[in-house]
Amino acid sequence: FRSSQPQAGGGSRRPVTENVRGRSQPPCPRGGRRPDPTCGGGRRKAAGGFSLCSVPKKKDLQSVCGQPVFSSRIIGGQDAAIRRWPWQVSLHLDRAPICGGSLISKNWILTAAHCLPKTSAYSYSVWLGSLKADASNKGKVYYVSRIVIHPKYDGSNADIALLRLSSQVTFSADILPICLPSTSKQLKIPASCWVTGWGLVKENAGDNYPHTLQEAEVPVFTRQECEQLYNPIGGFLPALESVIKEDMICAGDIINKKDSCKGDSGGPLSCHIGGIWIQIGVVSWGVQCGQRLPGVYTSVIYYQQWINDTASRAAVLGANDPDSFDFLFPMILLSLALLGPFWAFGPNIPGE
Repeated sequence: FRSSQPQAGGGSRRPVTENVRGRSQPPCPRGGRRPDPTCGGGRRKAAGGFSLCSVPKKKDLQSVCGQPVFSSRIIGGQDAAIRRWPWQVSLHLDRAPICGGSLISKNWILTAAHCLPKTSAYSYSVWLGSLKADASNKGKVYYVSRIVIHPKYDGSNADIALLRLSSQVTFSADILPICLPSTSKQLKIPASCWVTGWGLVKENAGDNYPHTLQEAEVPVFTRQECEQLYNPIGGFLPALESVIKEDMICAGDIINKKDSCKGDSGGPLSCHIGGIWIQIGVVSWGVQCGQRLPGVYTSVIYYQQWINDTASRAAVLGANDPDSFDFLFPMILLSLALLGPFWAFGPNIPGE
């Protein structure tokens, strides 16, 4: 899922010489040790008699986020177990999987800006609750009603975006949001975190993407460590522009060759902190996959305030306007579908 540092003008993955981790562009996206089978909240007996972490009746975000109900490739990764990563999203463009993403609330998906080459929201849908990236009777599909790309995204910087769903997600053992960092408390990042996605498990594997969600545990680098790897002469030339910007995080196991790769773009870098899972990064770009350089992620910590502000503004607008686009979107989609598949899903333009 990666390549050299992304440049302006990319689509759902950066130019051929610099890999981002979407599928509609050249090489790049990123798995390791199994997470602790921790559960938040109380327990209840499921219909089959086995014990599950209970989803609180109130179902507020903080009481359910980052607490998967789990008891039991990415480059160098392994198949993920069911319910281990219930916030993992498969982002589809015109019914084809192109990137990853993460569920952060009942209404919002977090992904990478370069995963969104088209500006029309109705072209996109997301799959939740399945280990498979494509259509599955176990997964649930939700349509996108609004795209919010960071205003400073230029094809390289601020590679982050939010997708508002046309209908609210119902939380379950298979579908839960991941927690986001607090804006008021400094986060202590562990030595290693986990990357998940349906990206290539071998960089030169063509379009041979895995059928099952891959996971890999990857060491996290400080910005200074990563800059030194990507820009070894920078220390001797202080005037040289930094390759790793302040809104980026690096992670990857360059010894055991575990990394994100093409197709993983937009997916989460998840860390187990204080008994819950918190997302600290969004798969963005890199140089080759699982080689001598770690993958580069957009820092969720850096953009947390923007995420909060965007969701808050949308909530206020929705409360003041019950006939908003989110309310009308399903009817619009149905009307377009009646006109035929071309209008419902948009033209499949070659090269996109």
